[in-house]
Amino acid sequence: MCKADLETWQKVNAETVLATKYTVVDLEAGEHYKFRVSAVNGAGKGESCEVPASVQTVDRLSAPEIDIDANFKQTHIVRAGATIRLFIAFSGRPVPTAVWSKADANLSLRADIQTTDSFSTLTVEECNRNDAGKYVFTVENNSGSKSITFTVKVLDTPGPPGPITFKDVTRGSITLMWDAPVLDGGSRIHHYVVEKREASRRSWQVVSSKCTRQIFKVTDLAEGVPYYYRVSAENEYGVGEPCELTEPIVATEEPAPPKRLDIVDTTKSSVVLAWLKPDHDGGSRVTGYLLEMKQKGSDKWIPAGQTKQLTFTVEGLVENTEYEFRVKAKNDAGYSEPREAFSSVIIKEPQIEPTADLSEISRQLITCKAGSTFTIDIPISGRPAPKVTWKLEEMRLKETERVAIKTTKDRTTLTVKDSMRGDSGKYYLTLENTAGVKTFTVTVVVIGRPGPVTGPIEISSVSAESCILTWKEPEDDGGSDITNYIVEKRESGTTAWQLVNSSVKRTQIKVTRLTKYQEYSFRVSGQYQFRVTAVNAAGNSEPIVDTTMHSISLAWSKPTYDGGADILGYVLEMKEEGTEQWYRPHTTPTLRNAEFTITGLKTSQKYRFRVAATNVNGMSEFSESSAEIEPVERIEKPELELADDLRKTVTVRAGGSLRLMVSVSGRPAPVITWSKEGIDLVSRGIIDTTDSYTLLIVDKVNRYDAGKYVIEAENQSGKKSATISVKVYGKYYYQLYMVIILLTVHVTEE
Repeated sequence: MCKADLETWQKVNAETVLATKYTVVDLEAGEHYKFRVSAVNGAGKGESCEVPASVQTVDRLSAPEIDIDANFKQTHIVRAGATIRLFIAFSGRPVPTAVWSKADANLSLRADIQTTDSFSTLTVEECNRNDAGKYVFTVENNSGSKSITFTVKVLDTPGPPGPITFKDVTRGSITLMWDAPVLDGGSRIHHYVVEKREASRRSWQVVSSKCTRQIFKVTDLAEGVPYYYRVSAENEYGVGEPCELTEPIVATEEPAPPKRLDIVDTTKSSVVLAWLKPDHDGGSRVTGYLLEMKQKGSDKWIPAGQTKQLTFTVEGLVENTEYEFRVKAKNDAGYSEPREAFSSVIIKEPQIEPTADLSEISRQLITCKAGSTFTIDIPISGRPAPKVTWKLEEMRLKETERVAIKTTKDRTTLTVKDSMRGDSGKYYLTLENTAGVKTFTVTVVVIGRPGPVTGPIEISSVSAESCILTWKEPEDDGGSDITNYIVEKRESGTTAWQLVNSSVKRTQIKVTRLTKYQEYSFRVSGQYQFRVTAVNAAGNSEPIVDTTMHSISLAWSKPTYDGGADILGYVLEMKEEGTEQWYRPHTTPTLRNAEFTITGLKTSQKYRFRVAATNVNGMSEFSESSAEIEPVERIEKPELELADDLRKTVTVRAGGSLRLMVSVSGRPAPVITWSKEGIDLVSRGIIDTTDSYTLLIVDKVNRYDAGKYVIEAENQSGKKSATISVKVYGKYYYQLYMVIILLTVHVTEE
């Protein structure tokens, strides 16, 4: 060979080479060389054959490659105590760098690694569960890199379970929770072993040796004694290492802090706070709560009050001042850590236009009998509390011996005693505050006795034993339609009036059975009556109030005519279907009231009923019997009862919490649904529903939580819904927005 630019040839091999290839070494990197080859035999050296072109000494690059054959296995399963041996061949130019790695492990401490230019071997002797996992082998040079992953499973007992946590610490018990072991020993976890020991002892006591879940309630703990706890997992190869609590737990300790503290409402000098019970009571009953407060910017907390309830009103605050509040729970061991409200609050009176709820007054009409007492009771709302004014037509009402007006911040009541016909008319309720003025109307009709019929009474068609009487309707019908007329007669020379007919429907009657030549006086009076009966498209209902599986409640109206004496009572009789024998279901001679409940009835048996009235002259004829009635459990439509504060605009400060609780009834218990346009309340809030109430809580409210919330109750008998309007006021991300939302509560029934 020779350098290309020198042409000075020199022999490369000292001895003759029999092969037809040869590697020349110790050349200068990057230099150009010429090469020639001569054959040699017994006669000597032959002519040279020269390589046509010069050759430069540079490395030829090739990316790393991992050699995998048919016997290669990526997953290796070994028993604990055996040896793990992983072998891999590779290639590449220049010779790549080989590296073994394992997550969360230093292989230099556990493994013996041997690497050459073409293969690498990893060996772990006397392996255990911690050696299981994924081993990554990587080769890399200037041309690239290549990796392969080996999975090693070590059949062993499982590793320790995850960290132990606890909840529901009560008097004498605690609930432990833990995570499954990271290393299961190559076999499914069958169960867990739970143990406890008193802090003053060294011996462990097994609480449960076959716990199949990752939660367990330890009971029968000595009160006031600290305990350590540990949990071990077990698979088919045995019980693994335990996970132990580092600190002992006492069965009685201070309670957890209350779960939350909400600012429900404010006035110009007070704030209403509400919170939820702690997650656990520390082992002894929570006996009360301590409220503390401080002005914004101050570091000093001062007591605001104590209570046993979950709500509290802090009084005597300074208007337009910003306060922070917190609450602590107390038990026999002391006070819990405090729970602070989500945000501070500025003490001021919200501005809400006044309104009134007339939904409880059907058609805004009240009817009563003259001489009785009527009451107009109306829930009102508005902030600040509105000024209330009552008027009858154009006359402003004031309190007198007959008229009483009582007003609170959430309702106003007008009561009129010994009512007269002149009390009829339109009653106007005016509500006024700084946010506006509104007027509402209720019509009252006082029904009295009708005036005398318009005379004179005309007598015509007189015969020996009869005559015809004709009259005109009274000018004053007493506020109610005339139902019938009573015609009476009196013989000349006597003072006693005798009844001719008590149910005359027209303004004319033919009087018969008169005595010839006898002189008579006649009088006619109009009559009205009150009778309350359910009416629908099918007609009047039976006087049934309620039924159950074993009882029937009945009610009936008074007789149209009392026979000239007060009704003293009633006699009720009943008989079973298929029999003719009537009997009394009451033990007293008569019933004083026009209602009665019969109990102890048979299921699937039908009954009929009839009633008679009594006065000093005796007992009337029985009424026509009722239709057959069967005692069955009645189905009731759903009902939603809104508290007074929900019938007004519900106001909540931005960042605070919204709490809406509604009473629910119905047979069977209805299904409750909360909804609001544009918001999924299931994910946005917390909904808690029982057979008697439903509660919606929305935390950290913002402007998007304002609007109408619809609650719907539905069972097989029907559906009922209510709409509650909510307004949000206060700071939104450090910008002040004042929002006024008018309350509208609308109840519909399907």
